[in-house]
Amino acid sequence: MISISNLVKEYKGKRVLDNVSFSISENKSIAVVGESGSGKSTLASILLGLESATDGHISYNGKSLDSMNKKEIHEYRKNLGFVFQDSQDSLNPRHTIRRILSEPLINYTSLSKEEIENRVLETLKCVSLEDISPNRLPYTLSSGQQKRVSIARAIIAQAKLVIIDEGTSCLDPEIKKSIIDLINKLREEKGISFLVISHDIQVASKLASQILILKEGKVVEFVDDFNSLDQIKTEYGMKLIDAVPKFCHKILGGIYEK
Repeated sequence: MISISNLVKEYKGKRVLDNVSFSISENKSIAVVGESGSGKSTLASILLGLESATDGHISYNGKSLDSMNKKEIHEYRKNLGFVFQDSQDSLNPRHTIRRILSEPLINYTSLSKEEIENRVLETLKCVSLEDISPNRLPYTLSSGQQKRVSIARAIIAQAKLVIIDEGTSCLDPEIKKSIIDLINKLREEKGISFLVISHDIQVASKLASQILILKEGKVVEFVDDFNSLDQIKTEYGMKLIDAVPKFCHKILGGIYEK
């Protein structure tokens, strides 16, 4: 579906991404893991078209993004969803849930008003918010509900790939587990691929079948067909595992076990 080859990004002469290469297949999830400043968010910004790469190549379904025409770029963006780290800040506080979820459909589809309304209600049910009125405003929702609305917005136009930036940060353990379960459910039932960006390698391990570890913009480890944290072998990868507070293992009660 998406192939990234030798991607380079420089800011004022400093390389923040250094020859990064990987691919994302349909109905697969890959996690890009690293500490702050490792280049994770820059990578996401380039895939979303918010920034341009200094060098390298990105293709979607075999066609280079650089050679796409306006219609093809529009289709590419339709098929790409994004979930921001801070759901509260990313949801317009003056817009109802209905309006927030309707906007991608207005921008990327030709659905009628009735069809849009039906899709909004269907998608709310899909993220287990069927009991929430679409007339509510984001600030009236809990943090977990706001995250589910963000996920709903990302998938409502039937995105093929959803990029999730620190999707479970600042959530309490039980809500974190429910969001992890929701993402895995969407992948299994809807065939959506996910690119998970996280500093938490243990959460990433619950969401991805492939793990890519970035350090200072370089890929230092890649694990295909991921099954266990025991597959992480590099010193930096082990450091990321050790960085997870030990109390999390007790509080989460096995959530992190693969």
